[in-house]
Amino acid sequence: MPAPNVTLLLGIHNHQPDGNFDEVFAQGYADCYERIVAALEQAPHVRCALHHTGALLEWIEQHRPDYFARMRALVARGQVEILGGGFYEPMLAVLPERDAIGQIRRMTEYCARHLGQAPRGMWLAERVWEPGLPPLLTRAGMRFTLIDDGHFRYAGESGALHGYYATEKAGSAIAIFPIDQKLRYAIPFTEPQETIRTILGLGEAYRDAAGGGDVVVTYGDDGEKFGMWPGTKDWVWDRGYLREFFRLLGEHRGEIRTSTFSDVLASRPPSGRIYLPTASYEEMGEWALPAAAQRHYVHVRHALEDRKELDEAKPFLRGGIWQGFLAKYPEANFMHKKMVRVSDKVAHAAAEHPERKDEIAVMERELYKAQCNCSYWHGLFGGLYLNYLRDTVYRHLLVAEAFADAQVGQPAPAWAPNAPQAGEVHGEAADVDADLEDEIVIQSSGIDLTVRPQEGGAAQELGYRPKTFMLSNVLGRHEEGYHQKLREHLARGGGDEGGAPKSIHDMVKVKEPGLDKYLVYDREPRYLFVDRFLPLDATLDQLAAGTARDMGDFSRARYTVVSQHGGELVLERTGTIDGRRVRLRKTWSVGAAGVTVRYALALVEGAPIEALFAPELSLTLLDGHSQERTYRLPDRDLGAEERVLASRGEWRDVPSLSLVNDANRFRVDLSFGGSRPTVWRFPLETVSMSEAGFERTYQGSVLVPLFPVTLGNADFVVELGMKDL
Repeated sequence: MPAPNVTLLLGIHNHQPDGNFDEVFAQGYADCYERIVAALEQAPHVRCALHHTGALLEWIEQHRPDYFARMRALVARGQVEILGGGFYEPMLAVLPERDAIGQIRRMTEYCARHLGQAPRGMWLAERVWEPGLPPLLTRAGMRFTLIDDGHFRYAGESGALHGYYATEKAGSAIAIFPIDQKLRYAIPFTEPQETIRTILGLGEAYRDAAGGGDVVVTYGDDGEKFGMWPGTKDWVWDRGYLREFFRLLGEHRGEIRTSTFSDVLASRPPSGRIYLPTASYEEMGEWALPAAAQRHYVHVRHALEDRKELDEAKPFLRGGIWQGFLAKYPEANFMHKKMVRVSDKVAHAAAEHPERKDEIAVMERELYKAQCNCSYWHGLFGGLYLNYLRDTVYRHLLVAEAFADAQVGQPAPAWAPNAPQAGEVHGEAADVDADLEDEIVIQSSGIDLTVRPQEGGAAQELGYRPKTFMLSNVLGRHEEGYHQKLREHLARGGGDEGGAPKSIHDMVKVKEPGLDKYLVYDREPRYLFVDRFLPLDATLDQLAAGTARDMGDFSRARYTVVSQHGGELVLERTGTIDGRRVRLRKTWSVGAAGVTVRYALALVEGAPIEALFAPELSLTLLDGHSQERTYRLPDRDLGAEERVLASRGEWRDVPSLSLVNDANRFRVDLSFGGSRPTVWRFPLETVSMSEAGFERTYQGSVLVPLFPVTLGNADFVVELGMKDL
């Protein structure tokens, strides 16, 4: 038999994020992961590499343990190579190095124990490459990874890419296999015979670059393309794409052979040396850009495509980098910096008490789970827009932080081992979000509070530690580059597009009519206790739409820290309300189970003026439509629709109100120091794109007590308490 023309390396990445619903794991297993393994069992001539992320592996271990035995059998006969990576699929480029190495080693140990092979190479989450990664990867025991060929083009490589390439930093070298974009788009979206022709065509195109020998080409992409992406289950399984593709690979064994990455690494030298810039796959670069820049980027691409110049320009046409999401979405940055702060606490606690191995194991596991990348960004899939994924991150962080605080004698909830007695409150100034300015962090056994003096003296973070629940986990309404696509689609009539299955990057589907009316954007992050002064004739609709006139200049302005001691923080600002100079003193008091904010307003200069003082709170109990998470008022009965947190309206003469979370067994009580204000409420709802189409998502509830004032002087109190049910 003549030598094959092409050596094909197949890498399949199977992933579900920690915190996803159990039924999604089960669907992925039934529609993708198990079927891929079954197809390989029936096609022993096909060799490939499989990667499973840690949350998925742990689900399989608990619910489908026989899968591991089948994987071990495929590994034992040399058909499958196991790819490693960060265990909970973190974005390595933005982790503390100790955590990145720890995540990779955890995956290596797990795979060796459960799948019968310690990985030598790894899947890089979202193929996000940084030039500084080689020393980290080699220290973690890795020899190779897979990167999109676009990365190579950005580095100036214009010729054929085949085999693998060597890169290094300061002498720490690692092999990189270039994922061929043509293959990534062909599998599984073209007819099986057409896929074979694409592979053979690559062999012909790259023949000279390979010195006349066989050409090594790499495919690497998501396993979910084989049954979970829209239309693919029918195409891949019911209509038999993968079965036929594997059959054709056997039929063409004289021209195409499949192999593993480690075998190629051991049997041939690198194809060259390469130094890659910071990059990810092409679509990620687009998504990481701000909305206006994203639209301009797409416009330029289309213009180049119309002129048939896109292929020539691609190496020099790049979007943003992954870290751009941390600038694009303040909420992602807050969550990421909370993770880094907790990581530092965990490392400190482990160093202080190395003998407490059980506690250290819990801290590290919870921290690593909170580093799953999916919740920190948004592109095509829900990601950051899915409040339950963000909630999962915060829950893990609050558990890890409580364990760490308890080990070093800081306030912690009673359930944390070695927790000190309740009562102490710890406060400090620290730059927790890396913006070069200090925030004020105050923690008791029950409360986790971060206040931003530089931004209206508002609360960026409010967590209830006994229930590991982050009430401030609210995503604002952001403009997205793809919103224009939605507007254009609805202007054309908004019908679903028919035709054959296509890549989800090209689909336009709308899950409900009238979504364009929800395209409202917030000018600032959604904090708690944002100080606004509204005209007496302001309306709820204006406030919800972001068009209400703020008569004051306090909501995003810098407050001076007058004092901070333990659980008390005093802030002050002299500003203006419609040209009248006023001084607002804002005193935060944190106890074991609540927060009190006291306001003292004094007219400094100018004639009195009437206004509504409207401290705005944005908070969440996650589900806006459930009867398990509802509003309660002590002096009136609410109907089923009025109770839900996604309801909209006003209550007059309110002494207090509660948000009751029966699902998590706690409640949040708001009272107003004896006043009985009118309270406005409205749901915060975003419009985002997912693999299922454009959709509206409840992110949280906005509550605004309205205190009529005549300047002059006035005092107001808002108390927010939490208790278990």
